[in-house]
Amino acid sequence: MALILDTRFLVAHAFPPTAEDRGAILSFAKLLAREQLLIPAVVVAEFIKVAGLRVGADAARARVRAWLAAGAGVAEVSYEDAEEAGLLLLRHQGVPVADALIAAIARRRGARVVSDDPHFRQLGVVTVWYK
Repeated sequence: MALILDTRFLVAHAFPPTAEDRGAILSFAKLLAREQLLIPAVVVAEFIKVAGLRVGADAARARVRAWLAAGAGVAEVSYEDAEEAGLLLLRHQGVPVADALIAAIARRRGARVVSDDPHFRQLGVVTVWYK
């Protein structure tokens, strides 16, 4: 089964909030190495936006490329994903569009999302987190 990496995880991995989190994330990342990892295209955009403010665009892009070089794939948004996301957004008006797209990709693939974002549970998607 695939794991979908959310922006929150990529940001936590790149910028662990505490030394304790750094250790937990490194241990968790070793477990992730056994799974098929996918980064939705919309997460690439979000990560570059967030991380780029901290380390610059080139460094943010390099961090995403490092995940891809380590074996993660990019999950493109299909028409079916966009349609499913739209239906989810009709029922859950307060959910960001990006989260609905990520949830639709996860639902189509029967995957879990690596995130602590409560929106995914609201959308019926199983999540896992490093803590």
